[in-house]
Amino acid sequence: MSGSHGGINPWTMKEAGINPDDVKDFSVSINPVSLPPSIQRVIQNSAIYRYPDSRSRSLVEKLSREYGHPPEELMVVNGTSQAIFLIAAAFLETGDTTLIAGPTYSEYRDASEVSGARVIEYRAREEKNFKPDSRKLSRIIREEQPKVFWICSPNNPTGSWLEEKQLLELSTACVESGCLMVLDEAYRCFAPPGLLPELSLPAVISLHSMTKDFCIPGLRLGWIRGKAPVIETLLRRQPDWSVSAPAQDAGSACMDKLDYFEESWKETRENTLLMADRLRALGLTVFPSAGNFLLVGIGKKSGDDTAVKKLSRELWKELILVRDCASFGLEGFIRIGTRSLTDIDVLLKIIERNL
Repeated sequence: MSGSHGGINPWTMKEAGINPDDVKDFSVSINPVSLPPSIQRVIQNSAIYRYPDSRSRSLVEKLSREYGHPPEELMVVNGTSQAIFLIAAAFLETGDTTLIAGPTYSEYRDASEVSGARVIEYRAREEKNFKPDSRKLSRIIREEQPKVFWICSPNNPTGSWLEEKQLLELSTACVESGCLMVLDEAYRCFAPPGLLPELSLPAVISLHSMTKDFCIPGLRLGWIRGKAPVIETLLRRQPDWSVSAPAQDAGSACMDKLDYFEESWKETRENTLLMADRLRALGLTVFPSAGNFLLVGIGKKSGDDTAVKKLSRELWKELILVRDCASFGLEGFIRIGTRSLTDIDVLLKIIERNL
């Protein structure tokens, strides 16, 4: 019911006669918190009768003040998916090589192939908890000389993350090879404080998802951080008015409520750990995760998708969605996004009945 990405398709729900609000959607990995009424009012009162600022400068300035990055190194986008396609369009041409650290989000490959690039994917190993092999990836970067290297930390769907030593090793390889490293940090806010490195590196451009941080997927909003020449190149590629007035206003209003959202990220981290413990108590394989989701092995062996499909059918009878990871090349696995403890209780009871 969720297609090649997680999430509810409103049209599919309408055709099935289902109210989307009745679905407990664990297939997505966004902040489960309710949007404060004050932010909802900001969205409702947004000036939709005039064009928005094409460069979202008010929001850029707010991001600059909060995170300490120069405004010329920041760019607001219509979700990180737009960022991915802008990067591919700006820095990849037909015949170029691009490297992906997999298994991971499919848009890196899709955007690279649209630009005509040859895609190399080096997949982390299950027996290593899908931890990226920075040594092997650095060797591939030096040997293959890719124009762009895509990596996600915390990674979707495995939950694995880059340590500081690994990030430095990979960025050094990219500098030496003239390669742009795209570090997708869409789930950074859900990681434990201090776990992920905070470094400013010359060959790295980082992606951030306000969609996920603030639970506003219907508005589509994200931002990019990179060196000023890279940002200027991307701004020239971005269509004017890509980010709507309601999205810009919502982003600014959410930044003004960071204390509220930081508390929700903390609660989500705690609920993720609790859910992991309870799933392991049921005898399931649960991989370490720094994100607001868990990769869970279902069935007796990896690669067997029968148990996943059976469980998904049983869950859908109760209008519960989880993410089948077959499209990531991970047959026999599901990704479970973190929701409230009440919803988690319902999910786990159904899983337990069907083991």
